Amino acid sequence: MRLNAISRHARLPIMQDKISIKIALPEDVPYVAEIGKITFYETWRKVNTEEDMELYLKESFGWEKIRKDVSDAFTNIFLLAYESEKLIGYAKMRRDRTYSEFQGEKAIEIERIYVKREFQGKKVGKLLMDRCIEIAKSENSVWLWLGVNNENIKATRFYFRYGFEVFGTKKFKLGNAEDEDLLMKLRVG
Repeated sequence: MRLNAISRHARLPIMQDKISIKIALPEDVPYVAEIGKITFYETWRKVNTEEDMELYLKESFGWEKIRKDVSDAFTNIFLLAYESEKLIGYAKMRRDRTYSEFQGEKAIEIERIYVKREFQGKKVGKLLMDRCIEIAKSENSVWLWLGVNNENIKATRFYFRYGFEVFGTKKFKLGNAEDEDLLMKLRVG
């Protein structure tokens, strides 16, 4: 695994205009938890019950869970997007899940990519995606893949513009609700 090479390279922030992208370190746990809760709630509160949202946010963005995930740099990569000093978005990549679709070829997942609503349309998502692709290539991955809610047309269009294609579906549990996600893949190697 080329983790050390990636870590050295990836710790340097990527800058475009006033937007910078950096890899989260263990001391960034509070920021990862905060941006995760805020952006997920902004995105999904209108189509889910408050009870389901609370359950999911507690389970997925609690400090202990985030601390464990950020500290496990062999499995997870968290990217933080800033405008000047303000945290405005993030992405989470995972190395520990794959599908038979990839026939044993190296694949890395984008588990989450979210931008605060007020900063959408400012190319923050594009910068995060570009960095995810760069990391996947630097690790010699053949595939970059993700799951996206089948009703999230805006996100699906964004992924199609990058060349992702649908290869299946999976269930996504949010509190007590269960949604269907499209599985999408992009050949990067």
